[in-house]
Amino acid sequence: MLARLISIFENSRLLQLFVITACIQGGVIISQFLITPWVDPSIVGVVRSLETIIALVVLAGSLGMQSIAIRDTAAHCDASSQSAVLRQVFLLVALASSVVIFGIFVAHEFVLTSAISSYVFTTCGLVVLTNLLRVSTGFAQGAKAIGEIYIVLMLVTAVGVVLHVVLTKLYGVKGWMAARYLGEFFCLMAVWWKLRSYILPALNFAAADRKELLLTAKSGLTINASLFVRLLVDSLPVLMLTALHVRTEEIGFFGIAILSLVLGLLPLAIIAQRALPDLVEALHCPDELRAKYSAVSRSMLKVSLAVALSLIFVSSIWWLFIGGVYKTTALYVMVLALTLPLKAIALSCGTMLVALRVFGLSLKVNILEGVLVLILLYMGIPVLEGWAGVAAYMAGALLSAVLLFSAVRIRLADL
Repeated sequence: MLARLISIFENSRLLQLFVITACIQGGVIISQFLITPWVDPSIVGVVRSLETIIALVVLAGSLGMQSIAIRDTAAHCDASSQSAVLRQVFLLVALASSVVIFGIFVAHEFVLTSAISSYVFTTCGLVVLTNLLRVSTGFAQGAKAIGEIYIVLMLVTAVGVVLHVVLTKLYGVKGWMAARYLGEFFCLMAVWWKLRSYILPALNFAAADRKELLLTAKSGLTINASLFVRLLVDSLPVLMLTALHVRTEEIGFFGIAILSLVLGLLPLAIIAQRALPDLVEALHCPDELRAKYSAVSRSMLKVSLAVALSLIFVSSIWWLFIGGVYKTTALYVMVLALTLPLKAIALSCGTMLVALRVFGLSLKVNILEGVLVLILLYMGIPVLEGWAGVAAYMAGALLSAVLLFSAVRIRLADL
C-alpha cells in the first residue's frame, strides 16, 4: 500500500506541486490555525496583523521572480539557459529584498513607533529567505524537477509547524517570529541541497548578462506591481481594522476567517501554477491555447465550488454545535466562501494573461478593486467592524472577476 502511494506521488506532477505549494504557503497558514487553542485571541490578532504585513513586504522584495522563474525556465530546454534564468532571479531577488529591508529600517527608525512596526522590523530577514525559497521551487517547477524536492520539503515543513505551535505557546509573538525564521531557513537549505546540481552553477553571478537582467527586471516589476496590489487589496480589511483600532480580538476573528479562505484558494493556486508552463508551450497554436485555457477554467470552477461547499459545511457545524469564542469566525467563513468561484474566474484569467505576457491589465483591474474596497472599508468599519471587511471583500471579488473575464475573452478572440 505504501509503495503504491509513493508510486502515485512520483508519477503525478500535480500531486507533487500540491505538496510543495501546501508546504511553502500552507505551513504558515496551518500553524496560525493550530495556535488558536493554545493562546489568547488577542495574540492571534497580533500574529494575523503581523503576517499580513510580512506577506506584503515579502512580495515587495520578490520582484515577481517566482512567476518569472516558472515561465522562463519552462521556455528553455537546455541546462545552461535554465541556469542563466536562475542566476538572474537570484540576483534580482537579492537586490529587491535589500531595498525593501532598508526601507523597513528607515520606517522603523524614523517614521513608525508601534509594536507592530517593531515586530515587522524584527522579521524583515524573512524577505530574503522566503523569496529565495519561492524562486527555487518555481525554478524546480519550470525545470520539471519538483519530484526531487517534494518529500524532503514536506518533512521539514512538518517540523516547522510543530516549532510554530510550541514556541508561540511558550513565548507568544516572539516565539512565533523565531519559528518563522527557523522554518524558512530549514526549508531553504533542504531545497537547495536537493537542487544543488542546479543551484551551484547559478551562483556564478559574474556570468550574468546585464542586458537580460534588465529585461527580466522590467518584466518582473510589472508582474510584481500587479501581485503587490492584488495582495494589498486582499489584505486591506485586516490592515484597515488594525489602522482604525478595532479590538485585536475582532481582528483575530476576521483574520482566521480570511485564513480559511486563503487555505481554500491554495488548490486553485496550484492548478494555476501547474497550468502556466502548459499555456506558455501552446502560445503558437491558438486553438490548443483556447482548449487548454477552457480546461483550466473548468477545473478551477469545479474545485472552487467543492471547496466553498466544504467550508460552508464545516463552518455551519462549528456555528451550530461547537460555538465558543470563534463562533463569529464561522459566520464570516460561511459568507466569504461564496467568493471562491469568483476568485477562481479571476485567477484563471490572470494566469492566461501572464502566459500571454499581458502584465499591465491585471494591475489596472487590481487598482480599481482596491479603490472600491478601500471606500467600502472606510465607510463601513466604524459601523459594522468585521462585517464591513466581509462586504468589501465580496464586492471586490465580483468586480475583478467580471473585468478580467471580459478582457480575456476579447484577447482570445483576437488570436
